[in-house]
Amino acid sequence: MIERLKPLYNAGLKPFARLLARIGVHPDILTAIGLILFGFGGWLTVLGYWRSALIALVIGSLMDGLDGVLARETDRSCTFGAVLDSVCDRFTEIIWIGSIIVYYIRNAVFNEMYVYISFAAITGSLMVSYVKARAEGAGIECNKGILQRPERLIILAVFQLLGPEIMPWGLGIIAVLAYLTVLQRLFFVWKIYKKKGI
Repeated sequence: MIERLKPLYNAGLKPFARLLARIGVHPDILTAIGLILFGFGGWLTVLGYWRSALIALVIGSLMDGLDGVLARETDRSCTFGAVLDSVCDRFTEIIWIGSIIVYYIRNAVFNEMYVYISFAAITGSLMVSYVKARAEGAGIECNKGILQRPERLIILAVFQLLGPEIMPWGLGIIAVLAYLTVLQRLFFVWKIYKKKGI
């Protein structure tokens, strides 16, 4: 949905990428820092410091965007970097929603349904990415769908700010729209298959 804003987002990160390029920072370092920040944010979420965790999670998300811009600015884009970035993207969503699941399990005051909703959200999110990866492995570029990763992160951030009592609504939105996106992507791949026979 917000894929059209990506050029503007990348343009905003370019000055920071150029600064990091001057001091010799490698894009993979930013990828690793982003993953560490997500881990720290997940840990704070488990402990119940949701708003403090959000700071680490948002900065981690920015690192995730900055590494790609830095790679292009320094002409260091490579297959390994792309694979590493994709793997870390999956880990960051697992860490974020996984930490929410652990929080609800640790706090029996919350309805167990919250755990089920969280599980639906995390599996839906991973399936959206899997369909894309599988399609691209078959030679079909597949960026379609109503809920891609940036939208999922924005929804998580907004509801993280609102707190654990409200978060299940955000996770429910992610779960429903993620599985809808899976169907959209599968339908898109099916249409390409019918058209080209690949």
